Amino acid sequence: MRNPERSALLKVSGLLGSTVVAMGLGLSSACAQKNPTVEYNQPAAPLQTKAPFSGAGPAASVPAGAPNEAQPGQSFEQWRDAFRQQALAGGIDAQTFDRAFAGVQPDPAVVEADRSQPEFTRPVWKYLEGALDPLRVRQGQARLAQHARILGEVDARYAVDADAVVAIWGMESNYGSHMGNKNVIRSLATLAYEGRRPEFAHAQLLAALKILQHGDVPASFMIGSWAGAMGQTQFIPTTYNQYAVDFDGDGKRDIWGSPGDALASTANYL
Repeated sequence: MRNPERSALLKVSGLLGSTVVAMGLGLSSACAQKNPTVEYNQPAAPLQTKAPFSGAGPAASVPAGAPNEAQPGQSFEQWRDAFRQQALAGGIDAQTFDRAFAGVQPDPAVVEADRSQPEFTRPVWKYLEGALDPLRVRQGQARLAQHARILGEVDARYAVDADAVVAIWGMESNYGSHMGNKNVIRSLATLAYEGRRPEFAHAQLLAALKILQHGDVPASFMIGSWAGAMGQTQFIPTTYNQYAVDFDGDGKRDIWGSPGDALASTANYL
């Protein structure tokens, strides 16, 4: 992998699982090796919800000063108003911010998900036993045929094999069918206000506001996992800002509704 960093797209488990799925598609025999002994902290089925983690992609540009962590006794509204000042100082216009935060309140389900992440170690091959689902493989083979033209163009431009891209697509969102249904701004605001890793959420929230300001997607359509991973291959906002591309030429980097944009953005990341 050319990029040593990892985003929510390519957690260690997701990458290894995608390799196995690619092998199952019959297109990646060169990857077959002896079982590694690597162990990692990871739930068994990371398709729909992904927690932030320490190796998460390129960092967002943060305004001068310390991240706006909630202070003891500070209400969400007080935190939001202080964060608004930092966001505007960092280049976000007031209209973008106010539209994005209209009616936003902390999401209790996000807080619960953040605080209940399992902390256990599983051998990697125990995880992979559940990753190579026969139905997922059959669906992957169908997607390879369905999107052969797009995948060929993506391969020609980015020199990334179609099987690897489709395998990641399958592992991250089951080929776009499980992208999450959370409002990304609300989720990240919740995590920045009262999550376990407010600095990470703060950077991702600023990056998400930049996406809205760029005009790629309205706030109502910016949905994702409770942790802020977005689209068909679950980019976090900072990764989106650096690697997302408008492959279909409609003027928007739409990793939610455009398979071409999602697959090309993934190949660009790789």
